Amino acid sequence: MFTYHELQWSAGRWGGFPQIGFNAGDQVNYFKLNQSFTSDVVQVVNYSNIGVPGQFVFHTTGNISDVECGSPDGLQALPFRGSMYGGYEFRLSGICFNESNYKVEIAGQEIQNCQITLTYIICKMPMTIGGRLKIKLYNRNRFVAETDFIATELEPNADLILQNYDELNNDVKPIDDGQFTLRFHSNEITNKYQFRIIAYVYGAQYFMNNGTIYDRTMNRVDLEFEAKNLSSLQTLTIKYNSLFLVIDQPVDRSYFLTIAFEVVRPSSQILWVAIPLYAIRIFAISGTAYNTFCPIWWEFQPKPQIYIDQIPPCPCRVLTTWAENQMGYTVDKDCDGRKPADKTCKFHKGATGCYRRKSSRGNAGAHCCYDAQGLWINDPNKGAGRLDACSPDNSIFLHFFYDVLPYFSCCKASTATSAEKCKQYMDKRPPGRCENLLPVPSGGRGDPHFTNLNGSSYTFNGYGEYTLIKSTVEQFEVQVRLVPVNVNSSNKSEEKATAIVAFVIKNGNQSRVQFELFPLQKLIQILIDNRAVEYTPLTEEDFKFLSTSLIIYSDDRQLKIRQTSVTSFEITYGESNMQFTVYVRPSFDFLDILSIIPRDTMEKGKPQGLMGDLDGLTFPNGTRMPLTTMDDDLALFAYGESWRTTNNTSLFYYYYQSSHAKHQNFNYQPSFPQEIFKKYNGTTRFQMAQDNCRNLTDPQRCLYDVLITNDPTISDMHKQFDANIGTWKKYIEEVKQDIRNGLSSSSSKTGTNSITALFIGWTWLLVIFFIIKQ
Repeated sequence: MFTYHELQWSAGRWGGFPQIGFNAGDQVNYFKLNQSFTSDVVQVVNYSNIGVPGQFVFHTTGNISDVECGSPDGLQALPFRGSMYGGYEFRLSGICFNESNYKVEIAGQEIQNCQITLTYIICKMPMTIGGRLKIKLYNRNRFVAETDFIATELEPNADLILQNYDELNNDVKPIDDGQFTLRFHSNEITNKYQFRIIAYVYGAQYFMNNGTIYDRTMNRVDLEFEAKNLSSLQTLTIKYNSLFLVIDQPVDRSYFLTIAFEVVRPSSQILWVAIPLYAIRIFAISGTAYNTFCPIWWEFQPKPQIYIDQIPPCPCRVLTTWAENQMGYTVDKDCDGRKPADKTCKFHKGATGCYRRKSSRGNAGAHCCYDAQGLWINDPNKGAGRLDACSPDNSIFLHFFYDVLPYFSCCKASTATSAEKCKQYMDKRPPGRCENLLPVPSGGRGDPHFTNLNGSSYTFNGYGEYTLIKSTVEQFEVQVRLVPVNVNSSNKSEEKATAIVAFVIKNGNQSRVQFELFPLQKLIQILIDNRAVEYTPLTEEDFKFLSTSLIIYSDDRQLKIRQTSVTSFEITYGESNMQFTVYVRPSFDFLDILSIIPRDTMEKGKPQGLMGDLDGLTFPNGTRMPLTTMDDDLALFAYGESWRTTNNTSLFYYYYQSSHAKHQNFNYQPSFPQEIFKKYNGTTRFQMAQDNCRNLTDPQRCLYDVLITNDPTISDMHKQFDANIGTWKKYIEEVKQDIRNGLSSSSSKTGTNSITALFIGWTWLLVIFFIIKQ
């Protein structure tokens, strides 16, 4: 990369003009820009090959004469994912743009006013329909190349600023009403910050007989051009005719509205960081269509079994922490167990929380609701979920016409006076079925201690890249990178510790995920298929402001990465019920990874690696680690070293001068736990470590880490990891008890165990009857 800011001369003392570029000096390996060796060389500050005056970027491979603007991956978009509402710049690169005219098309829309350079095409993203989209490039109407772009929808999260959020969000409003009103809270957010209010308006019509959406329109409407303080605004009434034409429109035309609130700046005039918008979703449709939709919809509905066969079964039980993600299922924000009962679940009265997951074999999706004990509900009268004929993760438009509008028309419209009509809807959208999921919690933490798949644990301080877990049957593998860390010791040559600083996950044909820590930069880098995910690192203040977690990546293959705090993340794979929780130390030098993988997946997969299998530890050649050696530090070190990866087996992506070899040290000999305990036993350092590691399930691992680093704060990560493991172990025992009680996988068992109780009750009545008769 070359940056030329200001040039004040063109001829050197020798009388000639300079060269702009780079040169090996051997008259063979060089590259020069056209302005080189001329008086125009000073004008280079106005030129560019990337559209930024004075800046030039080149990609080199091999010797420097091999200058390329193309890459082996072909056409690429940067960023490669973003909001479906558009309005931001993206760049196309990866191939050479040698022509002066190109046409860029995304999801069938031709994009105007793109800026074309040799190495980049810079465009502005339009509004799109969401999902995985194709960006296509043409030259003289001849197809040149294409790449994928993932357009994501805003999560509705405006409950922090709207008093009537629960009344409006995901509700169907008749256009005949003419308007709707937003009522704002008066709180820290609405008092301190100013907002720009924007409406994203999608219009469409729907053929019921074949499920086709047609005559789509997309439009952005700036409702408030000037930044507003919402608490002083108090209310805002939005008339439908300010968003779209109301008169002379087809009676069946419907609109999907996202009202977004963009933070501009605090009242103190300090520039605010770039964080996601607050948003609310509203569906608008004519009163006639609203009231008459149900019977017409009913005529075209297939038997629900076609959807039940597609969707994944619900877990029969969930954790009552009501986390955003549970084993591949994502919380339904309209029925969120973390909210007060009177502020959520208005469409599922009786439920405490609901979760969703789309099918991997069709458009349908599971919708699973649970009572306060975390048990699945299948009685519609008690708050059961309703399967989605089209999951909102596939298409919010189809979901509206397939699932949302028929519910309102059948159960909420003025013509829906009988419970029978609502029952007919429930018959077409039953809750599906549930199954008992037994997860296996395992992972690595601290100065690495590995919690194995069979529940045991051991310490391994390797220096290199290792297989953490690998399925020998399915294409699933996790690798970790261990490197030495600085320790707070007066004699650093004596204390040798390592930590997990990176990992990579390969899961079948889904995108490969790589996490990597950069302690000097205080940076976490996340790669998806070797491409960096662009996201804004958030502070504690940002999370307080958002009051929710943040999705930083999602795709149409059910991979989600969510930031749950400044230094914690969750990775979920919906198709395989896998979940990974990542904790990063604030100093960015330690990384803990906790994996939650279904037991049946592990049984079928015959796993190997540092975390062993369901029966213990096994070497790559199949030899089992004897139980008698589980306290032998040298034997365990040899076991860990047997899972060192090679250049050919490594899954990691390496930047620039990095390579597999640069992260390996075969001669590294760490400090072992027993020698550290012996060294510091009876000292104030030992007492300090004991004080910080009390009340843990496995205090010895924590004790070792605090002793070797002389840093008591590392105990916080142990406590967090220990609490998380404990929560999952308790959950596993509850599921096992459910199985013993007869709550087996079924579509006929209710989450409240009422059928089991009824069966037991009648059994006892029959017993009493026969005793009396005798």
